[in-house]
Amino acid sequence: MTRSAPSGADAALIAALAGLGLTVSQAQLERWRAAHYLPPHPREHLGRGRGTASHLLPQTVARAAWLAAASRQGRALPVAAAWACWAADGSPGGMARLRTAVVDQLDRYGKLLAAGNARDNNSWQRRHNAAKAAARRVPDLDQHALLRAIATTAARDPAAVAPLPRVDRGLALVLGRLLAGGGEDVGEDELLDALCQVLPEQAEALRTAAAARDAAGHGGTWEGFPLAGGWPALQHAVQAAPDHALRRAVELVTATAAALELLLVHLGSAAQAGLPAPPTGLDVEAVPDAMTTALADPMWDEWGRHMPLHSDSPAWPTVAAYQTALTLLLPGRADALAGYRERTEQLIRRTRNPVQP
Repeated sequence: MTRSAPSGADAALIAALAGLGLTVSQAQLERWRAAHYLPPHPREHLGRGRGTASHLLPQTVARAAWLAAASRQGRALPVAAAWACWAADGSPGGMARLRTAVVDQLDRYGKLLAAGNARDNNSWQRRHNAAKAAARRVPDLDQHALLRAIATTAARDPAAVAPLPRVDRGLALVLGRLLAGGGEDVGEDELLDALCQVLPEQAEALRTAAAARDAAGHGGTWEGFPLAGGWPALQHAVQAAPDHALRRAVELVTATAAALELLLVHLGSAAQAGLPAPPTGLDVEAVPDAMTTALADPMWDEWGRHMPLHSDSPAWPTVAAYQTALTLLLPGRADALAGYRERTEQLIRRTRNPVQP
């Protein structure tokens, strides 16, 4: 079947992209629209029975250019880029796809954890074994230690970035069991002991807070602790969230992760060493001392170091789905992440207008 010629707006879009050195076909534009990555052109009535005409918006050119740069020949758009597009537009079709994608990621990992409500001994053992296996997969590579070495070398100052405790497999096991089976599989005292082991300088404060909960009659009840519902609580948070809340959560997670990747993987070490920014195709550079500043941010320890720095990592979709659910579930999390995103993006400055989705 012969494909019809591009509409006036699409022809103008293809020409605009060609002017940017990007080759995009009419078929690609149609596929992006079908997947809700690229919004349709707005149409206006010409009046006097002359019908309607579509027109090209600058933001459509920017989105298509970003999609062309993010796409790889013959391969689907990366998950991070797809989620960012759906969240940025907020169209009903895109939001439906986004919600399904996030829930599917949570569902797949929930099955890996053998999450479920059965309380018999065999089910408990299955969940425990799955959580133990997941804890063993906590990577030996410490992102903070690696980036700290790069930053301190570039800064020529071994004290430029403070060390952080390594991710602890014991705590990972307790959290894995909590996510797999909820508060009925794990006692509050187990989580408290694991946290005190990892955070010895905060142990006294943690135990004081636990004693206060006991005195108030809340000890052992998990009251006020959203993760006590286990993995199903995360799935429910995404399924039940209004579109605007889910959109904001995904936008915060994807944008913050993208800013960290750009800063820490591509730009930071050069800026720290006083060298020109390497080519990224985005016409941006990091401010001086950006890398040491980023690694000293409290949210780096709480959030950033646990997010895969490469968006094409196989672990990225699951971790992003988990962080999205936490953003919806934990009070104040969205605002804290919004502040972290802003601080991170302030460490990157434009040399001219970059292409944005």
